[in-house]
Amino acid sequence: MTQPLPEVGLVLPVYNGEPFIADSIRTVLATFDEHGIPIELVIPTDGCTDGTADAARSVDDPRVRVLEFTENRGKGAVVTEGLLVANGRWIGWLDADLDIHPETIVRMVGMLRQGDIDIVVGSKRHPDSVVSYPLIRRVYSAGYQALVRVLARVSARDTQVGAKLMRREVAEVTAPLLLVKRYAFDLEVLAVAAQFGFDRVEEAPITLEYRFSGTGIDRRAIWLMMLDTLAISYRLHIRHWYTRQFAALHRRRVEESSTAVLATDVLVAPISDAGQAS
Repeated sequence: MTQPLPEVGLVLPVYNGEPFIADSIRTVLATFDEHGIPIELVIPTDGCTDGTADAARSVDDPRVRVLEFTENRGKGAVVTEGLLVANGRWIGWLDADLDIHPETIVRMVGMLRQGDIDIVVGSKRHPDSVVSYPLIRRVYSAGYQALVRVLARVSARDTQVGAKLMRREVAEVTAPLLLVKRYAFDLEVLAVAAQFGFDRVEEAPITLEYRFSGTGIDRRAIWLMMLDTLAISYRLHIRHWYTRQFAALHRRRVEESSTAVLATDVLVAPISDAGQAS
């Protein structure tokens, strides 16, 4: 039976997720089937050292595409690859462990259908969100988001939740320009989108209970995220790198298109001449 064209293209990035990835895929598909929303799932495996890719392929469903990367490249890198190939009117991603239930993405679809919105982000700061995590992390998160508003000028109050959905054209513009591979990837997507006028961002509530014990903070990760954030701000406001790169990509496409047309003319011209001579 022919599958309907997907309304949603959803990327589920995963690293060493063999124990849960098949169940996660089935849960997402069942959730969207329940709501009658055609979906395509893109599963990029980020240099896994277990059987994640085979476990994902075990879900025998034509709506599932597995992208297997043998090298660990970082969540941002593999999500970008997924965004570049995903099909759908709405494109986004969700953490594959389903700490956030796919019903959140369904809610985002409804928001995008009804309003003039470019991007919907899951937000811990939405008044309807139910979130359980330590106070120290709340403090760090609030401080980081305040810095983000100054450096990147992004309106979203929470940039880091792993659940986002956007118009296809937003993904088409931003994905080829992204450089951050790991820590501040979500911020870069929102900042670049705003740079090109896709600044109509709405927040969706989430239910989230972090699966860890203790309150330790990875100081190295915090430091690297800060460096990524400063680099994004530098490229945005000082070098204007994203707009320059966008222009360069557009010029290259035009040049390649012109070259293809000229090559076709060269091939056709002798045939036309021969026809006239006869």
